[in-house]
Amino acid sequence: MPPADRLCGSLFMLGDLRQLWASLPCKAAFAVVAFAWVCLFHFLGNSVLGYVDTPSIFVWLDALHTSAERTDSDDAFGRFVPWLVLVLALVRRQELTEATKRPWPAGLALLAFAILLHGAGFLIQQTRVSIVAFLLGLYAIMGIAWGAGWLKAVFFPYFLLGFAIPISVYLDGLTFRLRLLSTMVSTAICKGILSIPLNRVGTSVEFAAVPPRPGAMEGRAGFLFDVAPACSGIRSLTIVTLLTIAFAWLNLRTPARRLLLVLCSAPLALLGNIVRLTLTFAVADIWGQDAASKVETKAGFITFMVALAGVFAIGRILREPEQGHGAPPAAATGTTEAPRT
Repeated sequence: MPPADRLCGSLFMLGDLRQLWASLPCKAAFAVVAFAWVCLFHFLGNSVLGYVDTPSIFVWLDALHTSAERTDSDDAFGRFVPWLVLVLALVRRQELTEATKRPWPAGLALLAFAILLHGAGFLIQQTRVSIVAFLLGLYAIMGIAWGAGWLKAVFFPYFLLGFAIPISVYLDGLTFRLRLLSTMVSTAICKGILSIPLNRVGTSVEFAAVPPRPGAMEGRAGFLFDVAPACSGIRSLTIVTLLTIAFAWLNLRTPARRLLLVLCSAPLALLGNIVRLTLTFAVADIWGQDAASKVETKAGFITFMVALAGVFAIGRILREPEQGHGAPPAAATGTTEAPRT
């Protein structure tokens, strides 16, 4: 893009942001209440001072994200979720500008519920509950200042902030079931369709040794694969669901179509993981375990390629027809213009 076009685009976006800012009522009151809300959760947000010795939910959350990045946990992507939400809000800035904005006293009930939820999370020492309470309370404060119309317009991108909450520690049971299902289906495909001699025990897949035969291919030593928790697909499921929600919000207009596309994200992510495991076993059968191990560790993008291709294809099918703009042409209405004299 030429520099002049980039400059025009930047100025246009800045103009849109100024219009959005000007459309917001009660900005000073909102800033004061929001600042007080942030201070509450910074100084009295976390009551669990064991693993992360801090009263702040923000420091606590940053520490868990840092640990997840260091250990390559499924929660490692959570740090980037707020940036995705910000980008989505910028993309739909015109919709946010046009939303009806007026003070909404009914939002006080939602704020009261958020305070009670935080109190419960603080007492039972569940910091994740307090994070949910913080997000819900900030949502309520926006509603009090800017109204239900604003809450409706901002709901989809704001909802995605929930994906930043680290919950992989509670998903061990789901992780195992996904591992088992992916292993079962990929093994069945390899045995039934590709005729690869392998046996499955739980999430372990054994390749039987093939003795050498005269006049045939060389033999092959047996080897064993274990579908580890990292290969369960829970990370790809979470990320694909997150991206599907963003894609649905940007490209579909009706809630029913958006929901249908989001519901498709889970089976598509599972399908992508099955394709990757099947490819891994096929490579092991042809080139051995070392080559297959490289595919297993370095070809995680295959899962996302398959899943996101499915999301884009279904999204294209579900996309509403473009609405016409302007008056229909004269020929289409059966009228003609009177000649001028």
